[in-house]
Amino acid sequence: MSATHPPARGTSTHVAITRPAVVVPEHVVTQDEIVTALGELFADVPHVERGLSLIRSTTVETRRLVAGLEEIFSERSFGVRNASYAEEVVRLGSEAARRALDAAGVAAAEVDHLVFVSCTGYALPGPDAYIAQEIGCRPTMRRTPIQQLGCAAGVSAMAEAFNFLQAYPDATVLAVAAELSSLSFQPDESTLSDFISNGIFGDGAAAAVFRRADAASTGFHMWGVRQHLLPASQSVIAGQTTERGFHFKTDPRVRNTVPKVIPEIESFLAEFGTKPGDLGFCVSHTGGPLIMDGVEKGLSLPDGALRHSRESMARIGNTSSVSVFDVLRRHHDDGSPEHASPGLVVAFGPGFTTEMVVGAWNEGTGV
Repeated sequence: MSATHPPARGTSTHVAITRPAVVVPEHVVTQDEIVTALGELFADVPHVERGLSLIRSTTVETRRLVAGLEEIFSERSFGVRNASYAEEVVRLGSEAARRALDAAGVAAAEVDHLVFVSCTGYALPGPDAYIAQEIGCRPTMRRTPIQQLGCAAGVSAMAEAFNFLQAYPDATVLAVAAELSSLSFQPDESTLSDFISNGIFGDGAAAAVFRRADAASTGFHMWGVRQHLLPASQSVIAGQTTERGFHFKTDPRVRNTVPKVIPEIESFLAEFGTKPGDLGFCVSHTGGPLIMDGVEKGLSLPDGALRHSRESMARIGNTSSVSVFDVLRRHHDDGSPEHASPGLVVAFGPGFTTEMVVGAWNEGTGV
């Protein structure tokens, strides 16, 4: 079996993702620093020790934030937070885009479609318009901004690129994800759910180039994509907007929701002649240890199959839509999968939405 001729049905153009570029902000915080700071801030909260214990159990070691802890923990209005988002998301997203284009040997003027995903701020025009002009894209390029899909949106961007290339197989697509979750910190919110959110999310941006797959292109070759919306599950992953900005809550029910969609993942793989046991690698978003455990156990993956996801979680936390790009980058940089081995990219988001991509690894001669 080859990466460019899988035993798939129906799909036409197979799509290659170049090595993603990942950019993180300058402020580095350790989990110990977070625990100490939150312990002082919420010292009067009755369940503070339980909350801090949950943070310690996340396996996160360090994260990158757009500002220092003093500023992050300060009282700030929605307007102040969103102004920071509008500035930083363009800065980080543009840098990630430039690096991805350079790595792929593509000029910004050659990009036919820019897909931008984010859920941690709001701007009109969207950040995609600023990024496109910042990096030098041509005015006739198509742009698709996607919001409100949370952690699943990184795979949503991959799916959008894949579908565009089915219609225009000679096109070049650039996907950019940028998330500044730290701007959603709420200093008056101290439920156990808030402690978990405060213990896992980090900031960052990523980008990758998508083109028709050929034998020379190293990396993940996409065979097909699928999105699934679990009925009556809207409250499992959700957020609200207050005067202080976006407020995201991590519901413990999410750990019990992942097993419910495993049959959908298995059915999707089966359409391409693949079973979970055939997978040579899996790129799972870094939702947390229990979510990654759910993927690993549900698909009966071997021990260590999600080591790149767990490493990303430890080094930069859950970066929402950025995470799958960072995990895929780690597959390039640290022992790439065996040539032609089937692979799965999967992420979960609000809805409860599952985004899936199936394909194979191609060890080509380079871009």
